[in-house]
Order: sequence, then structure tokens, then C-alpha cells
Amino acid sequence: MCGIVGYLGAEIPSARFQAALAQLRHRGPYGEGSVALPHGGLAMTRLPMSSAAPTPLPVKTPQGYAAYNGEVYVRGADIHKEIALLLDGMAQGRLPDGMFALASWDAQRATLTLLRDGLGIKPLYYCYRPADGSLAFASEIKPLLTLVGQVAPDYGAIAELVATGVPLSEQTLFSGVRLLQPGERLVFALEDGRAQLLRRDSVAGAAEAAELPLDAALERAVSFGRETFRPSALLLSGGMDSNLLNTYLEPDYPKFHLALEQDAEPMLPQRNLQRVPLRQTDFMAVLRRAVANFGSATRMSSLVMYQQLADAIGDAGYHCVLLGEGADELFWGYPRHVALWRQGAAPAPREFCRAWFGDYAAKAELLAPDVGRALVARIDALGDSALQGGSEAAIDGFDRRYSLEPLLRRADHLLMSRTIEARTPYLHAGVPALAGAAPRIVDGLAKAPLSALLQRRLPAWRYQPKRHFPFTFQPLAAGRRGHASLPVGAWREPCVSWGWSI
Repeated sequence: MCGIVGYLGAEIPSARFQAALAQLRHRGPYGEGSVALPHGGLAMTRLPMSSAAPTPLPVKTPQGYAAYNGEVYVRGADIHKEIALLLDGMAQGRLPDGMFALASWDAQRATLTLLRDGLGIKPLYYCYRPADGSLAFASEIKPLLTLVGQVAPDYGAIAELVATGVPLSEQTLFSGVRLLQPGERLVFALEDGRAQLLRRDSVAGAAEAAELPLDAALERAVSFGRETFRPSALLLSGGMDSNLLNTYLEPDYPKFHLALEQDAEPMLPQRNLQRVPLRQTDFMAVLRRAVANFGSATRMSSLVMYQQLADAIGDAGYHCVLLGEGADELFWGYPRHVALWRQGAAPAPREFCRAWFGDYAAKAELLAPDVGRALVARIDALGDSALQGGSEAAIDGFDRRYSLEPLLRRADHLLMSRTIEARTPYLHAGVPALAGAAPRIVDGLAKAPLSALLQRRLPAWRYQPKRHFPFTFQPLAAGRRGHASLPVGAWREPCVSWGWSI
């Protein structure tokens, strides 16, 4: 795991560039380096997971240089081989199995390519200003803002966040700062000292190993996930997804579980399990760290949970953790999936969108009337367009774009704040292709293929419906249980720190 930062078509002082690189040191404290490009620069930090052998950074390639964040799942491949596989995959139109973000400079063609894996496991942000021909990019928002300077809020993206919980496009809450989309490739040419966008397309993901049965595919994916010389562990929520992953690990494999003070979630007996407490009194301190590390405002309440886990796992000295992320989206594990399945017929566009965004029309009433009406019409149109390809494809598309990608980015930013690589077995070794090969909901029970497999591998397991994050927020807002009500000033500080005024 690593951090990427760079720019093209701009004159940025060396001190500012090095300051941006330093802001990524938590993503790779075991090596860093930078190179000067014509009218630009490229840098990376490194957290090696498969080999501690030193290598100059960024990595030299036959074409020029590459800054790389992630893993390609080919046994025995070092960082040079992994980058070569990605460059070859782009040329052939088929990327290898893995999780990655890549910035590659081709000195002969004077082009810079940005690439993100097909499911969006590894993030990459960029700011391209065609008017002055400047491009900047980074693995996180903070170092990117260090390069480009103070920016205004993007009020359109903020309105989308208010109404739906997520920005609806690649735009972030910071004006001009965008998120490379899953599988997206951008190619920029340097012409007369200016960055010019030449190409914007998508590259197909790994060829799916659909010939493997689900049991064998998951076993292979878990073996990829645990292949590291770094201390590694499993996040065990107590639900179906992580319990199934646990059956592919030895009983003494380290496990971490978040224990909420008011939550009585049943857990099967486990060896080498560390319970991480999260109390109401912890909330504000953990929230401030979580928002700072995520780099943006969000409506994901689970941000607090992940930050608390990241701190505990980091304090225990682990650098790698296996997660169950992706299983709910791929195998339809949320209540919305069961509700849509029970309905049978294709829903109306607004009803469909509400399954992900809630009552966005009501929340849009918090906005200026013309803004709210336009936004509701746009969301309705998104649902209508998605449903043209059929309900199943629409569900999968919305799940990957508006549920899975934000959750993966949350896991990356919060775990990497403590130098922990997140690995997601459900997203590799052909498992995504197998998700829709059999009915995902049977007799009203979600994730039927995973449930059947877990009951075979762990007979003591009993099916439980999906539960939302159960942390109680009302005491914090109402000043109960000894908590003072939060004044507006308590929320002002994080906003002002980004150069915004409220």
C-alpha cells in the first residue's frame, strides 16, 4: 500500500510539493521518493506488503516512471512486476485482478496516465483546470489541496450530499476536485508546458474465474488477502460475511470486533479475539479524527466505527486487515434488496432511488426551491435511465456506484490513517462474477449463496437479518446521559480548517 501525489502543467514550489508528499507518509512510512517531470513532478510513499526489498521511488519503467498504490494478485510478483502487469493490461484492454491506483509518466510520448481499479477499492483524486492547463492528483484530498491551494465549496455536490447522502458524480465537495471513477483511465499530454486531456475511458477488469465454484473462489481470495509478511488480522463483525471469511482462516488468526456499549449482538465463541469498545463518551473525539482522516463531510455514521477499529488495530501493531466489504452489494444483503425482491415488478424510478437515498424529495426541500426541484428531477432521471437495462442490472449498478465505492473509500482512508492496508476477498478471484450466477434471495432470505455456504462450513451458524449500525445519536443531540448539547461552534471548527466559512 502506498500514497501517490503529483502534478503536470504547473509550476509548484518544491517545498509545497514535498509538504504534500509528507501528508501521505501515514500511507507509506517505509519509503518515499519524488522525481521531476517536465513542468511537473511525481512522488509516492510506500508500505511494502510482499517484500521489504528497497526500491527507488517512484518506480522506473521502460517508458518513464510510475507511482503505484495497491496490490496485483499474482503470486511472486514484486512492485516492478505488478506495475508491468498494469501497463500491459491497459495496452490489451484487460486489467489483472487486484486493487490499485496508478499514475504513469511516458517520457517518450510526454503523457501522464491516471488509472483506478474497476471496483474503486483504491482512491485517486485529481484537479484538472483546462483554462490554465494544470493537473494535480493525490491519493487523498488533503495533499491535493496543498498543491492547488484554497478552493471554494462545490454547492451542487453539497446539495447532493444533503438529499442523497453521496455526491452523484465524480465531483467532491471541493470545487474542481474530482474522484477518478472505478475502472476509469485519464490520459493527459504535455503540450507547450500545459496539461491537455487526451483521453477519458474505462478499462475492463480482470477476466472472471467463473469456472471456480464459490467455495474455491473464496478460499483463493482469502489466500490472496492474507499473503503478506506484515502482521495481519480479520475484522469480525459477528455477521455472515466476516464469519464466512473466518472459516478459511486458522482458529488462532487474530480478530478484532467492535463492541458497542448498548449492543448485545450475539457472537460465536472465538479464539484470539480482541473486543474494541465504543462508548457514547468516545463519540465526539472519534468523530473529529474520522472526519479529518476521511477528508470530507459525509453522512456515513459507520465512519466512527471504522476509526475506532483503525486506532485499536494500529495500536496493536497490525498493518493488514481482511474485511467483508462488498458481500452485501454483490450478493444482495441489505433490507432494500429484500424489499425490491418482494415487490416483484420493476419499481417506478423514484421508488427505486429511494431504496438507496431515502426520501430525497423531502430532504431536497431543505435546499433553495429551484435547486431542490432540479436535483429531484435529476435523481429521478438517474433511476429511470438505470431501469432501462432491467431491474437486476439497475440494482447492481446503483449498489456499486452509490454504496460500495463510498464504503471502500471510507475503509481505505480511515484504516490507512493508521498505516493499515484493507483487503477485501469478496471482490477478487472471480467472486463478483459468481454473485449473480445463482438466486441471491431465496424465500425472502438475503445472500442465499453465502448463507448456504456458511451453514455447510460452520453448522453452528444461524441466519440473522442485516442490522444497521446501531450507535445511538440522540443522547448527543439532546444532551442526555450527561452530555451537553452541541453548540453550532462545535461544528464550525472542522469547516474553517478547510478554508470554508459558515
